[in-house]
Amino acid sequence: MKKAFVFFMAAGICLMAISCKKVYTPQLVGVTTNFLAVDGDIISGDTTFIRLSRTTKLTDTTTIKPELKAIISVESDQNTFYPLTEKGKGSYILGVTNFDKNRKYRLNIKTSDGKVYQSDFVPMKVTPAIDSIYIKQTQPNEITFYADAHDGTNSTRYYRYDYTDTWSYNTFYHIIYQYNNGKLSHVPPGSVNDISTCYRTSKSNMLIIGSTIKLSEDVLKQQQVFSITNSSEKLAHTYVIQLRQYALTKEAFEYYERLKKNTEQIGSIFDPQPSALSGNIHCITTPSELVLGFVSASTIARKQFTLFTKDNLIGAPEIHPNVVGIERYAYPLPYYEKCSSVKIDANGQGDTWKFTYPGTLFLDEPQSPAFYIRANKSWGSGDSLLYDIKWTKRQDGTYITDNTYFYAPAACVDCRLRGYTNIKPSYYPY
Repeated sequence: MKKAFVFFMAAGICLMAISCKKVYTPQLVGVTTNFLAVDGDIISGDTTFIRLSRTTKLTDTTTIKPELKAIISVESDQNTFYPLTEKGKGSYILGVTNFDKNRKYRLNIKTSDGKVYQSDFVPMKVTPAIDSIYIKQTQPNEITFYADAHDGTNSTRYYRYDYTDTWSYNTFYHIIYQYNNGKLSHVPPGSVNDISTCYRTSKSNMLIIGSTIKLSEDVLKQQQVFSITNSSEKLAHTYVIQLRQYALTKEAFEYYERLKKNTEQIGSIFDPQPSALSGNIHCITTPSELVLGFVSASTIARKQFTLFTKDNLIGAPEIHPNVVGIERYAYPLPYYEKCSSVKIDANGQGDTWKFTYPGTLFLDEPQSPAFYIRANKSWGSGDSLLYDIKWTKRQDGTYITDNTYFYAPAACVDCRLRGYTNIKPSYYPY
């Protein structure tokens, strides 16, 4: 519902419109803001997350203004209450609760200023299963994800979706040894200390809804979820999406439909003006006060889809020209264009630059402890990391180093520097 927050500000305050040559900036005179915005639904069989925030002016650079210290509870139509716990930053949580599907529920909110807010009672909708998730090539360099679902009882008709997606990222140079705190240790691939392979997970910020109301049967086919092109690093390796499906009431669907339409219409001053959008939440203390959001109640249907590189219809991103070897280490441009290395001999001579990142890292164990201890002290706080050592094979088959060491930019060695984590999610394959 992040886009909903953006829309509310645009529709409730003003529009930023672009003329032929310059930006039109509206004059904000006597504009009222600081409305309460409620984001979240009452969920049965899973955790209920509610986020409270306050609206701000278009000119305010604050992205989110959380509402803190509120008291929130879920109430049934039989006067049973389920209190939520505040978790900070405007987030409130109710642990896994199995609500009665035959009852109606609403949300009660009391803010720190003493005002009371309530949503309308809504039925607990039972969401049918997601039948399938699949992809189709919709452009030469684009694939689109679709979902199918159905309700044999013909009682759902209205659907909403969101998702999280996870992808992996490999550094240009792979670490096998790590030197930290005066000790050299081996780093097995996939271990907690392996910083060459990382993962990132993001949440969808699109409004995805579908309906079968015009069909004789409650069968939803080819519901478009989202599209992605092969210029995204998300497709460089295995890509995982976890799709969530929610059953909606007719009123909730119409609310989201208006919200989506208004969001898409915001463009120029010649476009139709966004319509007023009110949800099902009201201020009991001050009935005339505007409250933003719509609270539904339902179970969740989940399904995971894993896209392996070999099954990608449009192929992985453009590969770095200097990369050879197994497909697992496919390095998309432009993320590795600056991944070149320099060498330093045992006396510290050679091509060097300022180091500002802590820790010295190795691909192989050096034969000269004095060197890497000195290197760690001299360059151990740099923007580059030691990643390789030159070895020479002797006649007896053993190897010896000539004390030549190779450094590379830290971002080409440590995947965490791009905001990723090296802890693999449990659902991510191998």
